[in-house]
Amino acid sequence: MYLIVGCIVVIKGPFYYPDSYAFLDMSINHSPIYSLFLKFFRLIFNDSFIWPVIITQFLILIGAIHYLSNVLQKQFHLTLIEKFILQFILISPSIYFNQITGAVLSEAISYPLVLIVFALGFKAFAILDIKLLLKSIIPLYFLVLTRGQFIVVIPVFIAVGVYINYQNRSLSTRWLPIILLVLFPFFTSISERCYNKLMYGYYVNNSMNYVHIISADFYLSKSTTVEIFDDLDEIEYFKIVHESLKNVELTKQSADAQNKSDIEVYVDNFSKICNRRIYDLGLNYFQKKGLNYFEQHFALNKLCKGMFFKMLKHNFKARVSFFIKNLKLTYGTAKHLFLFILLISYSLIKVYKTKSTIYKFILLGSVLMLANNVLIAFVMHAIKRYAFYYYWIIFAIIILILSELSKKTSNEN
Repeated sequence: MYLIVGCIVVIKGPFYYPDSYAFLDMSINHSPIYSLFLKFFRLIFNDSFIWPVIITQFLILIGAIHYLSNVLQKQFHLTLIEKFILQFILISPSIYFNQITGAVLSEAISYPLVLIVFALGFKAFAILDIKLLLKSIIPLYFLVLTRGQFIVVIPVFIAVGVYINYQNRSLSTRWLPIILLVLFPFFTSISERCYNKLMYGYYVNNSMNYVHIISADFYLSKSTTVEIFDDLDEIEYFKIVHESLKNVELTKQSADAQNKSDIEVYVDNFSKICNRRIYDLGLNYFQKKGLNYFEQHFALNKLCKGMFFKMLKHNFKARVSFFIKNLKLTYGTAKHLFLFILLISYSLIKVYKTKSTIYKFILLGSVLMLANNVLIAFVMHAIKRYAFYYYWIIFAIIILILSELSKKTSNEN
């Protein structure tokens, strides 16, 4: 199966996307690990780097799938066919959707890292071994520095660590993994600052966080929203961006006037809203003030940070409603969202009562998926590129439940 999928990847790839060139150029507004990953291969292979990159990405994915499937096989005693189906589901993003293995995108290594981190976290949860959480910190460190959205794993793993210590209180209690997880955001922040200092000469974090998070607020805003600002830069910048969005009919008011779904218009045009307006117009605004390229990024992010909290407070109800619509889309439909909330609630009760391994899997997988989707829905937009990482969970749940039922039926017979 791996060989066949690998051949399909080679035949279809490589794929370049707009973000691919930003990683190749090592742009300051992109996280460091994948940029360094590409830089390594370019130093060794020069212009012939692309196929070594794709082959390496594919081998990393195979290794991650092999590790996760072995963990699940040992915990649930999967049959060969059950393990095969699970492995096929795990590798399928390589040949559909964004073709992640053949793409020059950070997903190519963040997806395998997600699988490894999940495997370690689940195994720790299942056998109550907190040392496995300590081991998960290393791949988690690289994961967060590849895609910052996975910082949401931290509170989930802290909760798992507290649970393990509570269950092992009569044996041994280890707090080092939990302490390191609590300090984890500090370590990643320092690492990113050091990287930016070495590469660009500025000791700062990734500089475009608030440019993304304020996009929904600009989309929902009205021309009268300018009245909430008192800073001259905020007033002028808001007018420039809002006027541009209004002219190309990329505001909620324009969508409502045309009887279009406001959330669909936003998702379909996120790049035009965020990148072409909020980001590009912001850089131009500070360029006219005489700032260099890097200073423009820092000033824009700082400006958007100050504006975001004011806009959020001013339009809080609409923002919450819009967030819920976005969250539904990360699951596909409201029914799918409700299904996972139901799975979390039911498995939480069963873990409390029975401590069953299968319910621990369902609980951990569903919670991590919800945490990821909540962050994506609030900060970005509900496209599969940011939400696909845990789609395999529902298929794995079905396989595990059917496997348990099959074993139970065989034992009864």
